[in-house]
Amino acid sequence: MIYSHEPVLLSESLTNLLVDKSGSYLDCTFGLGGHSKKILENLSSDGLLYSIDKDIEVKKYAHLIKDKRFKFQISTFSEISKIFEKKSMNGVLFDLGVSSLQLDKAERGFSFMRNGTLDMRFDNTSGMSAKDWINTAPEKEIADVLYYFGEERRSRQYAKKIISARKDSEIDSTKKLSDLFIKKGFQKKHPATNLFRGIRIKINNEFEELKKGLISSVEILKNEGILAVISFHSSEDRIVKNFFRRDYLDFVEGIRLKNLVKIKPSEEEKLSNPRSRSAILRTGEIEYVS
Repeated sequence: MIYSHEPVLLSESLTNLLVDKSGSYLDCTFGLGGHSKKILENLSSDGLLYSIDKDIEVKKYAHLIKDKRFKFQISTFSEISKIFEKKSMNGVLFDLGVSSLQLDKAERGFSFMRNGTLDMRFDNTSGMSAKDWINTAPEKEIADVLYYFGEERRSRQYAKKIISARKDSEIDSTKKLSDLFIKKGFQKKHPATNLFRGIRIKINNEFEELKKGLISSVEILKNEGILAVISFHSSEDRIVKNFFRRDYLDFVEGIRLKNLVKIKPSEEEKLSNPRSRSAILRTGEIEYVS
């Protein structure tokens, strides 16, 4: 299958990120390589791009890039500071959206639009699957995950329904789970949207990984280096916003983040790429202080 993925806020990301076209950069979310390919196109012959991703399936797409300036490896956000030296990067980019590679493969279990095994792991070789969690977690834990991670206002109602349904039979597919919440008539947003997002964030420990990744990124950036993060929903953006404003001070000494920028997609991009509608790009510049 050929996957199509249009990177969000692409030109804005490159404009703010590439402060030195002969510099070294890190793309923390390779996905299908949209941002990485464009970064390489804009670097000089002396520039370097490192890309990582925690999804082992993207490795075959990364290996299609035949460029001596490019290096790829499987890694999580929390391992960034173990892989790269301090003050070694001119820019670090995160695109926190779920890629087409994950959403379009039914067997990965990320999408309620495709029936498949309820998995949702970025690395399906380790950790608990969504199926295992949803069939064993206590009602309160399910409700909390849906409320805090999925921002689902009906979290307690949803949790009760899940507990009741799994008493009759195991919830083992995306369809079985999403069908619990389908209602008749037109609905602007699918009722399982927040549910699936909350479970995915829980299964992949996304918020903790993001926090650790942001801290590690600041540590590996050079003076005047740029940290750029694209988020897609409010709870995710809240973590990024708070980190940029002051939270970084609790973890890294001797630096400050300045020239903070917040960018939203243009109306033209929202029309051509609906996935971009909720996106926010935040960038900041590292300054080392004594």
